[in-house]
Amino acid sequence: MGLPSPSDFEWSPLLVITLVAVAVVVGRRIRLAGRRPPENGSRELRWRALALAAALLLLGVAFVSPVATLAGHYLLTAHLVQVTLVMGFAPPLLLLALPRDPAPLPGPLRRAGRLLVHPACAIVSVNLVFFGWHAPVLYSASLDHPALYALQQLMLFAVSVQFWWAIVEPTGPGPWTMSSLFKLGYILLATIPQTFAGLLFALAKHTFYAPYAAAPRVTGLDALGDQQLAGALMAILSKLALFAAFSVVLWRVLDAGGHEDEYGDDGGGHGGDGDRPQPVPPGTPAWLDMLRRGRTVPEPSPDDGAVRRRRERERGRPEPVP
Repeated sequence: MGLPSPSDFEWSPLLVITLVAVAVVVGRRIRLAGRRPPENGSRELRWRALALAAALLLLGVAFVSPVATLAGHYLLTAHLVQVTLVMGFAPPLLLLALPRDPAPLPGPLRRAGRLLVHPACAIVSVNLVFFGWHAPVLYSASLDHPALYALQQLMLFAVSVQFWWAIVEPTGPGPWTMSSLFKLGYILLATIPQTFAGLLFALAKHTFYAPYAAAPRVTGLDALGDQQLAGALMAILSKLALFAAFSVVLWRVLDAGGHEDEYGDDGGGHGGDGDRPQPVPPGTPAWLDMLRRGRTVPEPSPDDGAVRRRRERERGRPEPVP
């Protein structure tokens, strides 16, 4: 059987069913959330629907468009673009589309789900599936058998949702919730294996996948040049989504939108601590608030009569008559 034209669409039954299932399940969740008083009103539902539409568009490009045809038959570079969409951009958008009201699950399923979204389990799974499918023997077999290639894409998408769950937390904080600093480390750790894999492909002097080497050239690159370009892009392009997530988490660390005062939820503190010096106004970035936690001005002595009278006036108490 001959190869399809590079401009043909790829209609894999497994991936088309996956697209439809994702649209139906997540779309239904959004619609059901709209029947209850949502936390942020219709505006929240609109941006969740927009996130779902963007995720489906990216998955459609990766699964069905000519990008899928080029990736599955002609170019390793096109496969890298496909993987970037499937693993890097579509999963976080899809998780952002989920309303924060998880449907109740039976106990065994709930426990299994908690284990799967554990950060350690997720990062191991995503690397095992990615590198396992890209071993020369298995990947070459998937290029020769479209159904196997479709299964590869589905598994890459599934473990990517598992990986991004710990970062996005679509259903709110859970038992494995990480702090922002741990999320930064989690994201940085995920970039290391792909960096080494990209360098391996970029510096190799021979092709790893025979089907690509035997395929007609659709660009000016030969098979080795295509592989080297794909390796170079793997070290850069595949990190765009991780860099975006890193930037968002880092921004939240540096500029928390609404932290509680550490001395009390009303800003007044506990008991007499309400008179603690406040040299930094509320609402400042979190990193500046961290500096505020140490005394930034010397605390006046309680024996100072002028200070004591000022405090009494601020509390609305009459000054004692000498």
